[in-house]
Amino acid sequence: MEEAVSAKMELEDRLIPYNDRKFVLRKLLRLPLTALGHLVIHWASKYGVESRSGFARIQASVETLQKRRVKRRILATRIILDYWPRGMYLYQLAQIDCYLLVHRPSLHYWASSTAWNAKNEKQIMHLDFDNFVQRLKEDLQTLYLCNVHSFKHPEMPLLICRVQLFDHSNKFRADPARSLDGSSSLNAPIEHQLISRSPYYIAFPLNSPNIIHSPDEDSYAKLILQSVQKIYSEREPVMLRPNQTIAVRSLEALQILQGASRHSSALGPWACYAGVSFEISPLGKIERHESMRGRRVLSSSGDLPDDSLPEAKRLRHEKAMVRFKGSREGVMKRKAYETKRFIQRIHNPDKEPSASADESEINISKYSSLIPVEKVEFTLTKDLSPASRQVSVRFKFRGKDVFGGLHELCDKELIQVEKVPGWLAGENGADSGTIINGEFINCTQKGGLL
Repeated sequence: MEEAVSAKMELEDRLIPYNDRKFVLRKLLRLPLTALGHLVIHWASKYGVESRSGFARIQASVETLQKRRVKRRILATRIILDYWPRGMYLYQLAQIDCYLLVHRPSLHYWASSTAWNAKNEKQIMHLDFDNFVQRLKEDLQTLYLCNVHSFKHPEMPLLICRVQLFDHSNKFRADPARSLDGSSSLNAPIEHQLISRSPYYIAFPLNSPNIIHSPDEDSYAKLILQSVQKIYSEREPVMLRPNQTIAVRSLEALQILQGASRHSSALGPWACYAGVSFEISPLGKIERHESMRGRRVLSSSGDLPDDSLPEAKRLRHEKAMVRFKGSREGVMKRKAYETKRFIQRIHNPDKEPSASADESEINISKYSSLIPVEKVEFTLTKDLSPASRQVSVRFKFRGKDVFGGLHELCDKELIQVEKVPGWLAGENGADSGTIINGEFINCTQKGGLL
């Protein structure tokens, strides 16, 4: 395997690094059976298999297992023990990680950085992606053994790089002490001399000045981001500045916040402006306009007769929906459609969509936010009077969907929706901040540029 390492410290895709079989098996078991089948067929056509079975036989076997809907462990075990018993190639390991990133998006945390040019303006990063990946390889190879795998996300407008750096094991870099049989430990195969670092991911939204990346802050992560900055600066000098301190688990949420999306600047009660639903179409019926037909409002007096209670409840729920989601319809139908499409395209690509299936089959709560925020902090600061000192109250929220939970509490009348400020309704997305006399100020990370 020495030929798998070039003079530029590049690790070829066909290198078989040392890996614990149980560790690889656990990764394979996280993928659905359809994804495992696609990977096996692709790998068999690209590299062949080490068993006596030919490609046609492997393909037929995989299709049979998928039709029988066997447990994924059966196919995963065959991959490890029958098809590639000597170990998985670097290319295969990279593809497993990338498939996991798509099929199990909640396994990773994400941060983001913004490119700023010499005029202190955000610089949209237009990339020749293939050339960029090649230049990234060449730059990193001057310092470390590395492997770079890139792909386009099948559901989101993202170009993603998986970068893995390798070190030589210390036991092979020590004094060349002789082993029991008199041979030097430096003669060990290259795959046994390498220690792999955790893969680092970089996602490039289209037409955006931001990049999304793993939240690691060690020297290896800084080296990779510096290399990205250096390569892009060959066209126009830029600096990468980190955007936030709290990592986000949802890649989709960060893509909306940092990508070329109208929703990045219109969240919570302002979401109707991102969806252009704040006004009727110029071709719509003018008599349906709110200014013509009027609008029913909920009386705050509470003196409502019993027969109007269902209507009052509906109006109260509509008010909360507009406050947190920006429209009376909310985002439930949109999220149900996107979830159904994701399942169809990613988990069941070979299955014909059912005509009878609809969004109601997808279990989406009406309180679900377009961008679920898991943790956010606010510091409320206010001057009570000129004579008294400043008072500060700190709020820490944790959960699967913080603002969705607050929305539900409003529907249960545990919170008065009329008194919910915009920063508590999610208009600032995942950003934490300080509220001084009612004005939200974003918390920015201290420190300079990379």
